[in-house]
Amino acid sequence: MRAGEQVAFNRRVAGRHYTIASIAGRRTRGVSLICGDALDPPLVPGSFDRVVALNVLDSVRSPRQLLAVMHGLCKRGGELILSSPYNWQSNIVADAERIGGDNPAKGLVTLLRSGELGARYEIEDEAELPWTLRRDARSAVAYCIHYVRARKA
Repeated sequence: MRAGEQVAFNRRVAGRHYTIASIAGRRTRGVSLICGDALDPPLVPGSFDRVVALNVLDSVRSPRQLLAVMHGLCKRGGELILSSPYNWQSNIVADAERIGGDNPAKGLVTLLRSGELGARYEIEDEAELPWTLRRDARSAVAYCIHYVRARKA
């Protein structure tokens, strides 16, 4: 979506009833929109000051591979920013691929600090935050997401 461009989409009102809605893009400096596979992105390794995956970790077949890709893209001294509700679904993420057992937030932080990704990360910020997804005009799903910002050593 480019600055000023209108994009139309179907927005659910109730059940199987939808209405046409639209959103306009706005000009943002220093931002590029790139579509690609999160586990194999078309990007140059080690070239980013900040790598972000918001609510994606539990939506890829291999969360550890996503973390390895993020680590690979991040410059030394750069940041990883992650958030997740850890809403693991068996048709997406196999049990063996899930991070942290019954405490995925602790498992993620431990993994980042351990150096297992190829460098140790210092946790600079961490929080539990609300995240609400609208289903339709009369319902929504509420999650508590774990957010972490970590700096690559």
